[in-house]
Amino acid sequence: MLRTSTVFLNEFMRSYLLILPVAFLIAYSQLIVKLQSQQNSLTMTQGGSANRLLSFISDPWIISAYCAALIASFAWLFVVTKLPLTTAFPVYIGVTFLMVLAGGWLFLGEVLTVTKIIAAFLILVGVALGIRP
Repeated sequence: MLRTSTVFLNEFMRSYLLILPVAFLIAYSQLIVKLQSQQNSLTMTQGGSANRLLSFISDPWIISAYCAALIASFAWLFVVTKLPLTTAFPVYIGVTFLMVLAGGWLFLGEVLTVTKIIAAFLILVGVALGIRP
């Protein structure tokens, strides 16, 4: 029993460590796109759709967000070669959700309610149970 628990804990921690960089890059890209879209919304009301699109895609922060997402997609290729997809994907989604939830609260001023905190906890418990052998 102890051996099974130790093996599970090792796999659980290994999966988190492999997935953390991917989740961080994706969370970064989502937060930056949201932040820049809020900051640029006032300046983007003038001009046509093409001007707004050009303003967005020429923004260095937006470019960094899409580069982070591209790097994350290549890092994900490495993750799925090392972990079963049924382990990697739920952990990735759960960790990314937590990072975006925390980042939205810290950097975007989004409201962090008790309901959201409970939901985040339940997601983590669900992921932990779901990847358990």
